Amino acid sequence: MIAGLGKNYAVLLALIGLFSSFCKAQINPVDIAEVDSLMAQQAKPILILLSTDWCQYCQMQKNQIRKNKDFAISANSFYYVAFDAESRDNVLFQGKDYTFKPTGKNTGTNELARALNGPGTLAFPTWVLLDKNYQTLFRHGGVLNPTQLKELLNAIDDISVIDLQTP
Repeated sequence: MIAGLGKNYAVLLALIGLFSSFCKAQINPVDIAEVDSLMAQQAKPILILLSTDWCQYCQMQKNQIRKNKDFAISANSFYYVAFDAESRDNVLFQGKDYTFKPTGKNTGTNELARALNGPGTLAFPTWVLLDKNYQTLFRHGGVLNPTQLKELLNAIDDISVIDLQTP
């Protein structure tokens, strides 16, 4: 019986090790304030999710990302930023200072969210992909389904390979 317990114990330890390595693979967003210094060290594409705390679709999208294995695997190819579009913090991005602009009582948006969104109505969530030179390559207002997210990740991987081959 003790020998059987030893095998079960070994299996349990193996499962714990496997689970802990999977947990490490989860993606943690980069703070928008850190992007410029990270880009100075190593330029890569920047994938930004514009969201708000009250947006249920944004929370759903973030939850999908946390569980998405492809996202975790591709995470070294880009900087992922989850930016609260209603952030009241001043943000320095690309050498420009962006501030919160009230739009009513207890409401407003950060100027950076409007700049990244481009012309048109600001919707949540909105995805923005910037290349290593901060040029907008992709913008999508709304939730990305798993297939769309996979296609976006494949495109980022392709961009990263081209950037590595370019002197």
